[in-house]
Amino acid sequence: MVGRLFSAFLIVVVSACLFMIPSTEMVYDFRTEQRTDTFLATTAATTTANVTLLQALYGADKGSIDIASDNATDAPLPNSYNGTSRVLNIIGLGASTTRTLDVTYDVSALEGYDAVDTLLDRFPFIFLLIIIAFGPAALFAIFTNRN
Repeated sequence: MVGRLFSAFLIVVVSACLFMIPSTEMVYDFRTEQRTDTFLATTAATTTANVTLLQALYGADKGSIDIASDNATDAPLPNSYNGTSRVLNIIGLGASTTRTLDVTYDVSALEGYDAVDTLLDRFPFIFLLIIIAFGPAALFAIFTNRN
């Protein structure tokens, strides 16, 4: 009986550890890769600039954009993004200056692999079902074993 209780304890610990695996972050990291484009931007009286990204921003997620400028007075931030034309509007630039902007953003790493993309859409749900079913199934097997 002690062996069964210890096995049940191990199953609970393993199930708890499996719940802590960040499956959605792993899927996002697998689906995307980072790309950096460099642009020369000049502002006149305005403090914004528009740049056209060379590839589409993954999921139109402005949160994955990181912008660096060689001008110390700039504090560049993404303002808006047009997914059709791939135009990114950047705010926080110094007026009447020319600078080099390095825009780092996430792009799809699975272009043309639609079946894999569909599977990855469903992976976190499938993984959650497996984790939920693992504990009760293992406990049932331990306590119904007649050996």
